[in-house]
Amino acid sequence: MSTFDPETFETKFAISDTATDLFMQGDGQFYIKDIAKEIDITPAEVFNYFPNKKSILKFYYASLVIRYEMMIDEIDDFESYTLSEKLSNFAFSNFDMLQEKEAFVEATLSDFILNSFTKTDYEKELERLIKQFLQNDDRISVSSTLVLNSYSYAFLRRQYLELLRFWLNDTSEDKELSMELTDKATAVLEELMYNPVIDKSFDLAKFVNANKKAFINNIPIVKQLCSKIEIR
Repeated sequence: MSTFDPETFETKFAISDTATDLFMQGDGQFYIKDIAKEIDITPAEVFNYFPNKKSILKFYYASLVIRYEMMIDEIDDFESYTLSEKLSNFAFSNFDMLQEKEAFVEATLSDFILNSFTKTDYEKELERLIKQFLQNDDRISVSSTLVLNSYSYAFLRRQYLELLRFWLNDTSEDKELSMELTDKATAVLEELMYNPVIDKSFDLAKFVNANKKAFINNIPIVKQLCSKIEIR
């Protein structure tokens, strides 16, 4: 879960949510005093939570991940979901939340997130959630856990941003292509993470190594191969 305490998050989200509406109503302009008036706090209090206007608007995106985590408690047996189901559920929920602010998202998603030259708070929250899903899944093969590190989490985070870019530009009816792409991409990732083939190969290699004398003595082709190796 995010490090934000619930009360702080609630206030920050209220500020950000109000700002996004005022941003669109004012054709890209809004005033701190109007936000404060709308949620019944002082303008000075707004700056207790955010350093500037842009950070207020960008927090809307970071809040998407935190809001989703709050929703998880309402999902029956969420922990029993497979990796693909968890990631798809997050993506679809994320799409729905973005569509609630469609005009704002169309105006800012590319500049604020997709084309950002620095790692945004949204990306940090996204990477944290992906890491949480992967580390808490006991169905992931042992060999797959060996490649789970900061680089792999960053790679998956970047792939999700590309999925968002596709979704943003998707002109299919009800963005059906984005839904299908999400299903297929998460299914492939799950297959890779759950696949036990390499684990079984390691087990076979260990077994053969532990019993190599028996294999050499009892399997002619292995004995011949080992003899050739020794001669060389």
